[in-house]
This record gives sequence, structure tokens and C-alpha cells, in this order.
Amino acid sequence: MIMLAAHHTTGVAVSWTLYLLSRHPAEAERVTAEIDEVLSDRVTPEYADLKRLPRLQMALKESMRLYPPGPYGARETTEDLVLAGYEIPTGTTIFYPFWAVHLNPRYWPDPETFDPGRFTPDQVAGRPRYAYIPFGLGPRSCEGASLAMMEAELVLAILLRRFRFQPASGHDVVPVERFVLWAADGIRMNLTPRPATR
Repeated sequence: MIMLAAHHTTGVAVSWTLYLLSRHPAEAERVTAEIDEVLSDRVTPEYADLKRLPRLQMALKESMRLYPPGPYGARETTEDLVLAGYEIPTGTTIFYPFWAVHLNPRYWPDPETFDPGRFTPDQVAGRPRYAYIPFGLGPRSCEGASLAMMEAELVLAILLRRFRFQPASGHDVVPVERFVLWAADGIRMNLTPRPATR
């Protein structure tokens, strides 16, 4: 189950990250410069390299804030409770949209803007733990979270090392909630090989 879930949602997270970086070339340049510096003359990263790619990780986390691969979670109440003035009986299924949490302006100023700087250690320390929940929360959160992050970072490092990504002209990218948060007509981009480094 971990392998199946991590691969599907990881692919979605990688796609949204490439899309956002393609629309923000200055940020993409910062990420690729970091990758080039860390990898030096190597083409592919190793697991140990990931600790030295904070810009890449911040871009990935910010893309999952804006486009969480799993767009919502659900829990069933085990007792009667009152939530924001509403009485909710035992056995009620409550859906909570990660998107709404991730766009709360109380914790995310200018929430619809792509800004990987929101994930510097200082910024993260200044926010409540549950202001960012791309993998859910509590004991039933995603078991594959660590695997998914590692996979996504490795795939992104390989792709960004080799290619420049630009949005395809005339193609609108419209998010749609299915089992995962995907785009209605896919995400189309133009790829050009990056010049060999070093």
C-alpha cells in the first residue's frame, strides 16, 4: 500500500512543482543553481544530497501547500461534540479540506502566491503544526510521507538538472479534485535540454 500510494501522489506532487517552477523562472533558477552546485559534475543525485538541497525541498513543500496531492481527509466522530457551534453526533463523518487549511491567510499571508520562502526554518517555527497538513494529521496520517518526499525530491533533482520547463502556451491548467488533486486536461509543458554543466 505504501508503494502504491507514494508513487501515485508523488507523481502528482512532482507535476505541480514543475508547473509552478515553470511559471516562476526566477525561483526555478535558484533551485537549479542549487542542484548544479550540489551535484557538481554528477548527473543524478544520491540520497545524501537531499539534505543539501533546501531550496528544492522548500519549492516542493510550497507546491504541496497550494496543490495538496490528496486534497482532503476524513474522520468519524467517536462521541458527540460541538464544533464552531454545530452539534455533531457520534458516528458522523467529517471531511476536512487540506486546501482550505493551506490557504488560511492567518498563517499564510497572500496565500495564493507561490513563495517557497515560507518554508525556511524560521518561517516554519512561527506557524502552528497543523497549518500545513499535505499528508493528513494524527495517527491516520499518510504512512508513506517520508518515502514520498524522498522520491519527489530525487525525481525533481534529476528532471531539473536535465531540462528547463516552460508552460505550454494556450493551455489552461485547471485543478480538479479526483482521488488526488489533478488538472482537468493535464499539465502540458515545453521541455528544453539544459546545457551540460561543468
